[in-house]
Formats: sequence, C-alpha cells, structure tokens
Amino acid sequence: MSYTGISVREALERINSPIGGWYLPEVQRQYVWGSRDESEEYVCLLLDSLLRKYPIGGIVLWQTKSAVPFREFVGDYAPGNFALLVDQGRWSMEKSLVYDGQQRLQTLFSVLYHRFKDRILHYDLLFDAKKEEPDETGFDFRDADAPENPRFLRMTRLVSLSTDQEERINLESEATRALGPDHELVIKRNIAALWDVFVETNQKSIAYFSVRADSAREVNEVFRRLNTGGVALTQLELILGQIKAVQPTYEESLWKLSNRIKDLSAGYEFLSADVLQFFHLLVKGTIRIDAERVNAEDVASFRARIGEDADTLIEMFQGYLYGLFRINHASIIPRPLALLPIAAYLTARRRAGHEWRIRGLPDVELTAIHQFFLLSQFCDWATQTMVNAFARSAIDAGEVGKPFPIEEARRTAIQKNRTSFLRDQQFLSRPWFAAKVLMPQRAYIFHEHKPQVDHIFPLNLAGRDEQYKREVDVLWNFQPMPAEVNNYKRAKHPRDFFRSEEGGKYWDLYDFIPSPDSELWDDHQVFLTVREQKMRARLNKLYGIVLKPSL
Repeated sequence: MSYTGISVREALERINSPIGGWYLPEVQRQYVWGSRDESEEYVCLLLDSLLRKYPIGGIVLWQTKSAVPFREFVGDYAPGNFALLVDQGRWSMEKSLVYDGQQRLQTLFSVLYHRFKDRILHYDLLFDAKKEEPDETGFDFRDADAPENPRFLRMTRLVSLSTDQEERINLESEATRALGPDHELVIKRNIAALWDVFVETNQKSIAYFSVRADSAREVNEVFRRLNTGGVALTQLELILGQIKAVQPTYEESLWKLSNRIKDLSAGYEFLSADVLQFFHLLVKGTIRIDAERVNAEDVASFRARIGEDADTLIEMFQGYLYGLFRINHASIIPRPLALLPIAAYLTARRRAGHEWRIRGLPDVELTAIHQFFLLSQFCDWATQTMVNAFARSAIDAGEVGKPFPIEEARRTAIQKNRTSFLRDQQFLSRPWFAAKVLMPQRAYIFHEHKPQVDHIFPLNLAGRDEQYKREVDVLWNFQPMPAEVNNYKRAKHPRDFFRSEEGGKYWDLYDFIPSPDSELWDDHQVFLTVREQKMRARLNKLYGIVLKPSL
C-alpha cells in the first residue's frame, strides 16, 4: 500500500459519487471551524497552498463493501448544516470512507462546488503575487448577492468548465476585454495557474492512502499510527463514537434535542456536545470525561437518557432560563457548567415522581434554585470538582423531593476557597448577567453575540468630561434596550428625552426610573444612587440575596 496522487478535480468528482465514492464514516467528527473570518482565512490559505503546489497533507481512506453506516459530505456549508447518515439500504455499497482529511475535502467541496456560509469564493484576476505581501492570496469571499465584477472570477464557475483549452482561451479573452489590455499578462498568468490546479487533471495535488479491509479495526490502527497532525478526537467524541457504533443515528438525536432547546428558549445554543456532557454526568456521576471508563452498560444508559431525560433538560432552558429570566443567548451565562446540577436536580425529581416543572415548584424550593443559580454564576462555582459535588447532592435531594441543597452548596464553595455569598464587586463584574436577573421581564436583543444595552444617562452627553463617563458607565445606569433607541437618545439628556413626544413612548420600557418630571434627573449621581437602592432591593425581593460590601 502507498500514497496515490489525484488531482483536485478528480478528488471532488469522487465525493458523494454513487459508484465507489468518497464518504464520511459515521464516527467522524462534524465539520466545524470557529468564526467566519477565521474560517475564510483558513480556506484562502488552503486554496493558495494548492495554487503554489505546496503539500496539504494526505487523505486516509477505508475502501470497503461492509454494511456500515456512513455520511455524505454537505454541499452548501453553514453552521448547523451537518453531514447526515445515508439510507441504510446503501450501507453495503462499494465506497471509500475518509478517516483523515475530512476538513480539507469538505472545504474544497463546499467552496469549489457550492457555497461556504452563504458566501462564494472568488479569485482576483488582477492579483500580482510579486507586488503583494507574502500572506496575501488573491482568493476572496464575496456575498452571494454581491453584483458581478469581471475582476473577480467565481471559483464555482472555473471548476464547472471542461478541460478543453478553448474554454480557457475564451475565459482569458473575456476577462481581458472587461479589464483592459494593460492587464492581459497578469490575467493570463493567473488563469493559467488556476487552470492547471483546479480544472486540468495532470497536476496531482492531493495524495491519498487507501486501506482495503473488511472491518474498521485495521484502518483505525493505520489512522492511530499516522498521527498526521490533525486535531485529536476529544474524550466526548470518543464516547460518541462508541455509542454510534451500536446506534448510528444517536448523533442526529443529539442535534435534534439541541435544536429543540434553541427553538424553545428563543435562541439559547446548548450544543450537542453539551447535551452529551450532561448525559455523562447522569450516567457516570461526573463531568470529567474519560472514554476508557465507559463500558457497554454505560453505552446502553447513554442511549436511554436521550429518550428518558430530554424533557427535564428542555425544562431547564425553556421553563427556567427563558421562562423566568428571558435568557435567550448563551453569552449571558458566565459559567454554563454550573447549570448542570440544576438540570440534574430536576431529572432526579422527575424520575422519583415528584413535581419537576419549574412553575409547579413552591416558592421556597424555587428560591433555593435561584440562589444556587446566581451564586454559582457570580462567585465562580464552576470547577469540575464543584459541579460534580453540587450535582451529587442535588440528585440526592431531588430523589426524596427536598428543596435544592443550597446550604450544602455554600459549604462546598467554602471548602473550595470560594465565597458563599455575593459581594458587590462580583455582582458588578458581570453587568450583562446582573442586569438580566434584575430585570427578568426584559429580553436582550443581540448583535454579534453582544446584547444591546442602553446607558440611561448617555456616555456622550454634551459638555461632560471623562469623569462623568466613568461615573455613568456602571450597572446602575444600564437598561436592556434595542440599539435604535440608544442611537436615538445617545447624546440627549434623559429628562429631555422622556419629556419629548418621541421619547415619552419609551418611558414604560425602562425600569427603576422616576417620572419624567422628577428632580432626580437634575443630577446623574443622585439618580444613580436612588436607582442602585431600588435595584439592590429588587435583588433581595426576587431572590433573597443581599449584596455584601467588597473587601
């Protein structure tokens, strides 16, 4: 066995081909790369490496007719657009499963044949590598609805052309007419380079290693030994692989549950990996993941959890976080791991036949949950050891129908060198979260993972100095409010704003403020002092928490 060279065009034609095509094994991780900017930069560098004839790493394939589940590569790539299992009737077909190289092949397949996050890859035909910086590539993503520009050649158009040289000549002539004869040389040089790599089949830019075997055992060993520098599978992914070996559709079930949580909570993203970690807490009693400690009995329990315990996890987000706090985005929660003991508590209550719906719990039991929720977030009760301890005591209490064990949680926090009560500075250090719990009826509107918040006394109020800005840039001056309102009043004194015909319409949307005619508006410091007192009182009334002075 040895590596075989293949052109980009030949490789892409094999992806999802019904005859001996390249597909993804069901154990393969999903295609995920950070933010769009990071992903686009990576893609452009990958394509540029091919153009420069740099190696991009080998592909490892398992060639087999065995009846094993497998997935197709996705066409248009977008977050949440996952590779799905093919119908079981196709599992015995001749195929090659990609064990190493998924990210590279999926990238090439999406950007050369389809779209990438609703963007289309282009090449700047006037790009001159001799005059640009070394990290410039000539590749660029443009929005799908952007107007056509003859300077930018769509890569999807390029790879759709046949290998007939007449097509290349026509492309060169078209670009030269549009951009001018002065650019003819650079246009021809760029198109010729692109043609050799992405249209012709003579340039074998990709190397693949094919393993022919009846089972995955041999190819797994090859993959393990290669260690080609790819990102190692996480412990959760290893566990997921064990589960999928006996229930191939398990990952799809995790996605569905994750999407359902997002829909029912108005946007909170609790990812499929987070769901699996919660199930690990229920099955193994810990959030510390170790795939080697998961046995066949545990795998069966994981499979059962998604059917039996999904409702309590949903209740955590729909009934508690969104139902009582209108928390609709994961960025609001500073310590997401500390949510798991609450979900475990509700699960234990449900299994034991006790009331577990949030709105059905008595006030005293709800207050205990509230206090744990707030203290765990503000006081950083979120180490693995602490979360495990909280979950164990919460499950014990839930099984016998007792309130959430907040006092035991306080003792655990003290043992782990955390405060068991909330100090001013801890509260003020998380202003987004603090404003949310103080005004739970107000939902944030988000822009790029940042909630839109209004400063009631604007930062840029005319005639004010830097000292003023520091004084009003505090929690006591914050209000969850859509950006258009903030933009409308950004330099207006709040008294004038609320007295105006337009501004008066928004007065009822603000909390802890006096009437528009109040003298409190005359001095921002007096206003903030009074508002702070009201907000502290609300914290105590809603959750039974009194802020302690900072040290």
